[in-house]
Amino acid sequence: MHPVPQPTPDATLFSIRLADADDIAAIDWLDTFGGSPHRNLSRYMTQYFGSVDPSIHERNLIYLAELRPDAAGELPYRAIGKVELLLAPAGTPSEVGYIKRVVVHPAWRKHHVAQAILRHVIAAAPDLGVQYLDLHVWEGNAPAVRLYEALGFAERHRELYLRLDLDTPAKDGALSPLERIVAHDTPTS
Repeated sequence: MHPVPQPTPDATLFSIRLADADDIAAIDWLDTFGGSPHRNLSRYMTQYFGSVDPSIHERNLIYLAELRPDAAGELPYRAIGKVELLLAPAGTPSEVGYIKRVVVHPAWRKHHVAQAILRHVIAAAPDLGVQYLDLHVWEGNAPAVRLYEALGFAERHRELYLRLDLDTPAKDGALSPLERIVAHDTPTS
């Protein structure tokens, strides 16, 4: 366990910049502190930094809040927070940008790190051709909802989240959901 420097509300301790391929390890590390139920989805960070054809793949810009070298203490990385901005493929107008994976190191939460990065993204968006910024947030995540509303985001609609558990054992001799799909799609002789 690395000792963590004591955070202060002084935003001069960190700056915000666009991440590059040298930041992959720091981004992966930050993602371990995220609260999203999707944080453990397999991701290939190199895709975000040019390994795929940008004309057919969406652009994902990752903005980092990074501590000054003298303020980092013994953290393994200087990155203390991040926000990802998803845009349409290169050459395609991005009227709407999608904000995702807002993560702040636990020791730096409640110190305006996420707010500072989001303000930076909001200010940069028009130069990227973006007219609207969208995001999803779990309604039970009250601190995030308050932050987004304070920045001017307003509820547009609610979604219903459904799940099919393919590993559920069959009950009373019935087929599991996966077995039903396979049986349905299997031709009979």
